[in-house]
Amino acid sequence: MVKFSQTIIRLATAMIPVKSARKRIRRRLMDRLSAAWIARTVPQVRRRYEELEQAFRARVAAGNRLKVCFLVCDASMFSAEPVCQAMCRDARFEPFIAVVPRVSRGEKFLRETLRKTVGELSARYPFVRCLYDPETKAEESLKGRADIVFTSIVYDDQTLERYTALSLSRHALVACVPYGYGGQLLSDVRRMVFLPQLAFFWRLFVANPETLALWKRSNPILAGNLVLGGYPKMDRLVEMPVRSNRPKTILICPHHTLARTEDGLSLSNFLRFADFFLELPKEFPDVYFVFRPHPLLFPRLATSAWWGERRTDAYRKKMESLPNVEFQQGGDYFDSFANSDAMIHDCGSFLAEYFYTGRPQCYVLADETVIDREFTPFGKKLHRHVAHAFSEDDIRDFVRKVVDGSLVLETASQEAFARGEVCIFHPHAADRVINELTRILS
Repeated sequence: MVKFSQTIIRLATAMIPVKSARKRIRRRLMDRLSAAWIARTVPQVRRRYEELEQAFRARVAAGNRLKVCFLVCDASMFSAEPVCQAMCRDARFEPFIAVVPRVSRGEKFLRETLRKTVGELSARYPFVRCLYDPETKAEESLKGRADIVFTSIVYDDQTLERYTALSLSRHALVACVPYGYGGQLLSDVRRMVFLPQLAFFWRLFVANPETLALWKRSNPILAGNLVLGGYPKMDRLVEMPVRSNRPKTILICPHHTLARTEDGLSLSNFLRFADFFLELPKEFPDVYFVFRPHPLLFPRLATSAWWGERRTDAYRKKMESLPNVEFQQGGDYFDSFANSDAMIHDCGSFLAEYFYTGRPQCYVLADETVIDREFTPFGKKLHRHVAHAFSEDDIRDFVRKVVDGSLVLETASQEAFARGEVCIFHPHAADRVINELTRILS
């Protein structure tokens, strides 16, 4: 019925001659349709969850273990990994990892991401299973195999319908630990009202009290499933070995939002500084740079709308040829965080996540208006405790201060803020999540 109504809206708005007006009106109608559908569907989902809770309480009381699936479409998005690790040590749970396809970026991206994710996680855990065969297109069901499903997949178009929260809710309790920190970007708040996946989670764990309050105000329908859980993803950071006698190491992490999309972000400054990023390592030969673009930046650059494959590959080869640069494309970044001295970036989630290291960061901006345009009050607080760069000289100055150690006072202020308002429950956020589950199900 929803798809039929969406078709009617597209046909009805197709006659609007001005494209911008057509898109705006169509989106507004689609949002209203989505909101009405969510309002009708959420009570049904929550009734199913109540029935499942009762059934699982009986199983727990009988001494049976709960089967917990951790659904992953990209290893770098496995935010619930510390929860999985903790459950491996808990006799009440039987955890396993299920890898599913990331379908929103084309077949080549799907296959590469699926292969890398299965490979990385299989090297760390013996209970990893891929639920999708890209050759036969076969999809395995989790029905009857999982009592609780943890996922970080919050958008319907990121994976196959079978692995969305609504589909999984028919036979499992679906919990979400978001893959990004959340709460610092206004685009998150704008999407909060019309994002069905969020309303269909059994529990949605939120990183800090300020974000919890903001999301509840933005969409009261989420009040029944939002839980303060900290940010379990960063628990792993304290376990990372720190290498001694390494050179000063600075991460460069450009975002992928090269141009604004409707209701989307516009954070990336990569095109302004692409050539400069190739020169910066030459200017500081004693500094080791880790160039780690957002996993979507180079696939986006390689499209015909931007650089194309040839120019993108040429740039990557130039970066990789620099002797004091390591090029990272996706995958686990905790070792890089733990063994870095600073970060230069324009990302959303990294802005909060790098506070967990206690080290300085430099946020690259086109101008001051970006902060007001893109960030929530909490996001603006984060910005008050990081350095800003608007030009090449600003970036150079930041690197010099990292090298000579003159950022001590800024780091101390950042650490105090991080402890009180960002790194809630760290490094025991996974325990907080498990305690919430056992409180409900015992």
